[in-house]
Amino acid sequence: MQHLRLSFVSLFFVALIATSCDVERSEKYQTLLAERDSLYTEAVASKGGFDEALNTINEIENALEAVRAQENIIMMENQEGNTNKAVSEINAIQQTLQENRNKINDLEKRLAEQGSTSKALSQTVNRLKKQLDEKDTYINSLKGELQQSRQQIEELNTQVSDLNENINDLNSNIDAMNVQAAAQQATIENQDAMLNTVWICIDTQDALKEKGVISKSGLFQSSEISKQGFDKTQFMQGSKRDLNIIPLHTKKAKVMTNHPESSYRINESDEGNLVLEIVDKDAFWSMSNYLVVSIK
Repeated sequence: MQHLRLSFVSLFFVALIATSCDVERSEKYQTLLAERDSLYTEAVASKGGFDEALNTINEIENALEAVRAQENIIMMENQEGNTNKAVSEINAIQQTLQENRNKINDLEKRLAEQGSTSKALSQTVNRLKKQLDEKDTYINSLKGELQQSRQQIEELNTQVSDLNENINDLNSNIDAMNVQAAAQQATIENQDAMLNTVWICIDTQDALKEKGVISKSGLFQSSEISKQGFDKTQFMQGSKRDLNIIPLHTKKAKVMTNHPESSYRINESDEGNLVLEIVDKDAFWSMSNYLVVSIK
């Protein structure tokens, strides 16, 4: 009896093992195993894609932070007048924004291919896209302002250059006018000096005759001013404006040239010699610019 019971148990396990081997060889079992392996592979791939997405997001956020810092530098450079450098840096920022926009597009494409349904990840991507768009709009506006400032500066530089050229022309004209005015002034002064120049000859009668200033008269005839003209080398030159008192250095004198008697006086000085005092310059020199005085 005991032997039969052991034989029955042995047969049950043999049948169970045979049944198990049949299940493992069945098509349904193999299909389940394939689906399990596929799900595992997809889970591993999804985790790798999520990590890659996080890395991309971190790169974009770091780029946006660098752009914010660069904006302050650009504003300072613009205030300092370095508009060319500021515009160049803005172009570099725009390139950075475009590169990160391309990263966002690639990330969205990968997530779509992987069938990702993460709401948080989708919100983060949308937030970054919005920030990139806002930065791009702001940078374009800033670039337009800088270009306008640079254009205004160029226009001002052109105006300054034109003004400097006009100033140089005016200075040249002023210099030419100064030269002309100086020449005219010199001419006027020369003419004025000539108009006010007088010639004076004071000497004895014999000396005056020898000089040809007065004519040699015959016996009992008075001498008179020569009709042949004066030799100016025999005269002293002076200015009628400065002559008021003319010392004669003698005790007896006679004015030989024609001058109104009311325009001068011959007086005795403190030393006892005679002096000729001109009391009316215009009248005294109205008839002649020559003064001849015969002394003894």
